[in-house]
Amino acid sequence: MKRVLPSLILSSLLGLSSAAMATTMLPLDTNGLCERADRIVLAKAESQSARWSDDHQTIYTEITLRVERSYKGALKTGDTVVVRSEGGSVDGIGMRVYGAASFKIGEESVVFVEHRGLPSYVVGMAQGKLHVEARADGKRMVAPNLAEIHFTQAPTKDAGAARTLEEMEQEIVKTVDAQKKTPARSGH
Repeated sequence: MKRVLPSLILSSLLGLSSAAMATTMLPLDTNGLCERADRIVLAKAESQSARWSDDHQTIYTEITLRVERSYKGALKTGDTVVVRSEGGSVDGIGMRVYGAASFKIGEESVVFVEHRGLPSYVVGMAQGKLHVEARADGKRMVAPNLAEIHFTQAPTKDAGAARTLEEMEQEIVKTVDAQKKTPARSGH
């Protein structure tokens, strides 16, 4: 009987751990991403550095992005922007936040950036970082990596959908222009 109980506990814990490997959030479509973003850019990741928070309780990574195109905000081609992402590794100690946006040096992405106090973050964690990948036919496609996110409701058809970079750019420009013409909602 003693052997069954540890096995039962272990299988219960393993079952719980797979469910805990995701972050639960509301899905954001292009309109929601654009509305929350202070800046929207097509950029390449140049460098990243993980650090402890001031209270030494959490680790975050700062990623320097070199702007190739700007769709919203005052950044222009060649400028850099630093965004924070939850998690990272410092002095052999790692912290992982499921659903956080992650970057690889040299990777090109469309990034929706928002200020939260002094630092800037990716809007909606991984939802606001769209990886750019060239297909064999030469088309450049964009899509977020939503594998570590569980949504509280079904995403709209465009939330997380892969599309061409050109289509995404047109949708961002159209959405940002429409939002400029509409008065800001209170509480935002």
